[in-house]
Amino acid sequence: MKKIIILLFIFVVFFSCSKTDSSKILATVNDEKITIDEFNRELDKIPVNMKMLMATQSEKKSYLEKLIIKKLLLREAKKENIEKDKEFQDRLNAIKEQLIIESLLKKKINLDSQITEEDMKRYYEKNKETFKRDREINTRHILLNSEEDARKIKEKLAKGEDFVELAKRYSIDPSAKANGGEIGFHPKGSLLPEYEDAAFKLTKPGQVSGVVKTKFGYHIIKLEGIKPPSYIPFEEVKDFIKQKLVQEKQTQALEKYIADLKNNAKITINEDLLKDEKPNTPEQKEKTETKPESKSEPVSKK
Repeated sequence: MKKIIILLFIFVVFFSCSKTDSSKILATVNDEKITIDEFNRELDKIPVNMKMLMATQSEKKSYLEKLIIKKLLLREAKKENIEKDKEFQDRLNAIKEQLIIESLLKKKINLDSQITEEDMKRYYEKNKETFKRDREINTRHILLNSEEDARKIKEKLAKGEDFVELAKRYSIDPSAKANGGEIGFHPKGSLLPEYEDAAFKLTKPGQVSGVVKTKFGYHIIKLEGIKPPSYIPFEEVKDFIKQKLVQEKQTQALEKYIADLKNNAKITINEDLLKDEKPNTPEQKEKTETKPESKSEPVSKK
C-alpha cells in the first residue's frame, strides 16, 4: 500500500511539473492546435492505475497520436454533419436520459457514509465461514527438460546435496536462479493440477516428491511449509464488506424510492391494448403480403 501511495505521489508531482507552461503548443492538426494544457487535461481523464503507464516519453507520444487521430475523426464528422443525423440524435437522447437517471439516483441514494465499522464487523462475524482460507502449502521446485535429467538430480539430492543450490544451478525455470525455485504459499486450485496433486501429498516440511511431469517439463518438488485453514483477518476484507453492504442498502433504498414514486403518481394502464397488440409472425406477414395476388388468380381453369 505504501509503495502505491509513493508512486501516486511521484506521478502527481511529475505531471504538476509538466503543466508549468500551459500555452506551449504540443502539436497542430491542420489549423487546430493542441497545447500542453489540453494534452494534460486529456491525461487526467485516464484512470489512476493506467496513469502509471504514461510516465515515459514513448507512452506519452503514443497517447498524443491517439489524440491527433481523435481530432481528425471529429473534424470529418463535423464535415459530414453527423450530429444532425436522426440516428445520432436518437442515440444521444437515449444516452442523455440514462445519464440524467444515473445522476438522480446518485443524488438520492448515496449511502457510503451510512455504513459503520460496527455494521461491517457484524457482517464479518455472521458470515465468517465465507472468509475462511483453505490449507495452503509453500513449495519450491526444480524444473528439468527430461525425465532422465530429473532422475540425475534426484540422485544428487539422495546424496545430500542442497535443494536450493541445485535449483539455482540446474532448473530451467528462469526465476530459479534468484529464488531457488520457491513458488510461495498457495491453496489448492491455484497451480497446475499435476503439480498440486503431488505437492499436497507431501505432509511434512522437507519432504521431496518423485519426478512429476507437467506441460512445462519434469519437476522435483520440495515442501517448505504448511499453513492450516484460517480465517482472513477482518482488516483485509473490510473494504469488500463495505462495498457489499452499500450495494445491499442501495438496492433496498432504490426499491423503496421507486415504490414511493409509483405510489405518489397517477398511473393508468390499458391492459386490453396489450392483449390486442400481437406482433405478426413471419407466416402471417407472408400471408398478408401474398393475399392481394391470390385474388387476381382464376379459381379454376377450363
